[in-house]
Amino acid sequence: MQTINEIRKEIIPLFEPIIGEIRIKTYFSYYAIFKNNFMIALYQNKATFLRISQYDIADISQHPSTYNLSDDKIGLQSRKFHFIPSSILSDTRKFSSLIRSTINELESEKQKTNKKRSTQIRNLPNMNLKLERMLKKVGINSIQDFIQIGYISTFIRLTLHGFEPTEDLLFKLNGALNHQYIYTFTYQQKLGLMQEANDALYASGLRKRFNTNHLIM
Repeated sequence: MQTINEIRKEIIPLFEPIIGEIRIKTYFSYYAIFKNNFMIALYQNKATFLRISQYDIADISQHPSTYNLSDDKIGLQSRKFHFIPSSILSDTRKFSSLIRSTINELESEKQKTNKKRSTQIRNLPNMNLKLERMLKKVGINSIQDFIQIGYISTFIRLTLHGFEPTEDLLFKLNGALNHQYIYTFTYQQKLGLMQEANDALYASGLRKRFNTNHLIM
């Protein structure tokens, strides 16, 4: 069985002249090649399986010597990883183009994911998918919507929609917009929020919900 150093001597000359330093980790019975925390290839028994971008998939699929990674022994099937024959490995321009196209696609996908996460209410402090869905039911679909409406108006909307107006919900909404976890709330902060919510509920024609006398320091 080859050592990791022996494997590195086989893999590094293929990739590092093109994209610089790479990282190699075991992946089942394969060796995974990483660049910028993206897994771009798998290697086993001198066979290289490169992740192919959507841009190159049609072209690489037509090559007579390439095929999808399929390993029934470990149940690994992938349409994204293709065997790269020596004719392509030795063509520096072609192989370099394939690798860079893959990295560019992965970076683009990461940027899209990060952009989406930046608008998702679930990623705010105290919030989760369940609370995000609750807010969507009252027309609050993004962090920007939430900021514009504010925590008190959001609390009122949820109450009018039939959701239980609990202290915990009130604190979570406030903390989410102020980037503060509820376990750090002070006594005075909790008291002030409940009094504010009571006033807003009353102004909306709803009964006050919180007995602030029971809150003990």
